[in-house]
Amino acid sequence: LQVPGIGLALIQQDEIAWAGGYGVLEAGGDSPVTGDTLFQAASISKVVTAMAALRLVQEGVLDLDADVNDTLRAWRVPENEHTREHKVTLRRLLSHTAGISPAGFRGYAAGQELPTLQQVLAGEPPANSEPVRVTQVPGTAHTMGGGYVVVGQLLEDATGKPFADLMQELVLDKLGMVRSTFRQPLPAEDASLAATAHQSSGKPVPGRWHTYPELAAAGLWTTPSDLARFVVEILRSEANESNEVLSFEMTRQMLTPHPGSWVGLGLPIIEMQGWTRFEHPGWNEGYHSYMGGYSGIGQGVVWMTNGENGKLLGQEVMRGLAGIYGWPGFESQARAVAQVEPSVYAHHE
Repeated sequence: LQVPGIGLALIQQDEIAWAGGYGVLEAGGDSPVTGDTLFQAASISKVVTAMAALRLVQEGVLDLDADVNDTLRAWRVPENEHTREHKVTLRRLLSHTAGISPAGFRGYAAGQELPTLQQVLAGEPPANSEPVRVTQVPGTAHTMGGGYVVVGQLLEDATGKPFADLMQELVLDKLGMVRSTFRQPLPAEDASLAATAHQSSGKPVPGRWHTYPELAAAGLWTTPSDLARFVVEILRSEANESNEVLSFEMTRQMLTPHPGSWVGLGLPIIEMQGWTRFEHPGWNEGYHSYMGGYSGIGQGVVWMTNGENGKLLGQEVMRGLAGIYGWPGFESQARAVAQVEPSVYAHHE
C-alpha cells in the first residue's frame, strides 16, 4: 500500500494495554515508528478542540446555545438569509450542524506563506480556502470543516489567549499528553520525532509535510499513545471515574447525538448490534488516522499512519481487531467460492 509506517495504541479495561509501531518514519530510512511517534491528527483535532470548548462551557465562560457573534470580536460570522431566524451557536458548531462551509482545508506546502486565522476565516490571501460562510440554515443540515475554525476564534476571543496555549492548558497538560501540540508550524525541536507524510506513490511529501494554520480543525500533532490517553479519559469520565477535564454530565452531553444527527458535541456516535462506539477519523495530506472507544466496556484503539493510503491499512487493522474482540462494523466479509463451468468463461472471452 506504499505506507511506510503505522503507530498503534490498544485500550483495554479503560487503560492503555499496548502501544507500538511498525515501519519507518520516512521511506528509505531506518528510524522506526513507535507508539510515541508524532503524526498529524488532522480532523481528530476537532474532538480535542470540542473538549476544550466544553470545559469553558463548564466554567461558565461560554454558552452552548448563545449566538457566537455575541462573543466573537476579531471576526464575526457574516449574517445572511440563512441566519435570519436561526443563529450559529457553539452547540451547532461542535455538532457540525451550523450550516457552515468550507468542508475542509488543504494545508500549505513547505515554503508557502501562511495566513492568519482571520485571513482563513475571511478567505483572503494567502489563504487557499474559500471564506467561512453560513450556506445552510443552522440546525437543519450536517456540514463538516469550517465551523471548527470559528470555534478556534471563539475560544481565543473568549479567553484572550492564543489557541495553542489554551489547548495546552485546558486539555493536553491535564491529560498527560506531553508529546502533543497545536503549534503550527511544528517546532524544529520536535521534527526529528515526527513521521514524514507520504504520497500515494510512497514518495515523501516535499518538505516532509504540509502546515495547517486552521488549528482547531486540523492542527494537532500527537502520538498514538497520547491520543489513547484522550480516549481513556472519555471512557473514564463517561463512567464517572475520572473528570480531569469534563464532568460526568458534560461528557454525557458530548456523547449524546444532536437531534437529527449521528454526531454528539464533537464526536460521531455509532450504535450497532448493542454496542455504542464514539470515533473520529483524520486525514491531512499524507496522513490517515483513527481514534475510537466503546462505551461501557473500556475498549478502544488509535492508529496513525504516514501514507496517503493509510486508511486502507487502518481498515485492515480494524478488521483484525474486530475478529479478536468482536467489534461490530469492521468484520471481514466472507465470500463463498462459486463453481462455474469453463464454458461460461469461454462465452465472455
